[in-house]
Amino acid sequence: MPKLLNINKRSLVADFSWLGNLEKIIVKDYKLTKQISIALLEGREIRDLNRVYRAKDKVTDVLSFELGSDQILGEVLICLSQARRQAKEKKNTYKEELQLLTIHGILHLFGYDHEKNIKEEKRQQQAEANILKRLNK
Repeated sequence: MPKLLNINKRSLVADFSWLGNLEKIIVKDYKLTKQISIALLEGREIRDLNRVYRAKDKVTDVLSFELGSDQILGEVLICLSQARRQAKEKKNTYKEELQLLTIHGILHLFGYDHEKNIKEEKRQQQAEANILKRLNK
């Protein structure tokens, strides 16, 4: 079976050695059969995309885009500089923040939408916490 979670680090440096374990959880829990691309970006790039696709002219931590392909479910874009800032603010490790953002973006591709209402926000947070707990056993 080909890898379903694929990362494009470009020239950026971040440890995603845990991605294979996350893939096992996502395949089991969500019956993932299509690929998901994960791309690492810096602030200016994600700000431009956030402005164009969400009409929000600011840096964000993660964006998800469904691709509507037979083979690829979508793409998750993660801003490394924002992840570093948020990790520091939350007193998390950089790895924990990258894991959370990756999971958060993937759940959006599965239809979770925390911006819809409080019930959906709690549903997404519970799913994130469940996956994180299992990922870091």
